[in-house]
Amino acid sequence: MYDRAPKKVVIDAGHGGNDPGALANNLLEKDLNLKAAKYIYKRLQELGIPATIVRDSDETLDREERIDRILNAYGNNSDIILISNHVNAGGAEFSYHYII
Repeated sequence: MYDRAPKKVVIDAGHGGNDPGALANNLLEKDLNLKAAKYIYKRLQELGIPATIVRDSDETLDREERIDRILNAYGNNSDIILISNHVNAGGAEFSYHYII
C-alpha cells in the first residue's frame, strides 16, 4: 500500500542577503520566507520528521550554492520533499504551487 516511513524534508527560504525578493507594505519577501522556513523546520523536528533548512540567517546564496545545499542535505532521492518558500507581492488572488 502506501509507504508511511517519514520522508526527509529540505526547507528552502527563498531569496536572502542581497536578493530581497518582493517588497510590499514595508515587508521584504526574504524576511517572510525565512520566518516561515524556520517555523516549518521547527515544527517538523517536533514531529520527528527528518528535516534540514537551507539557510537559517539572512545570507546571499547563488543558484549553485543553493542547489548544492539542497542536494547535500539528503541526496537526490525519491523520498525527499523540497519546500521552497516564496511570498509574492502582486495581485489580490491567493495562489499556491506545488510539485509532486
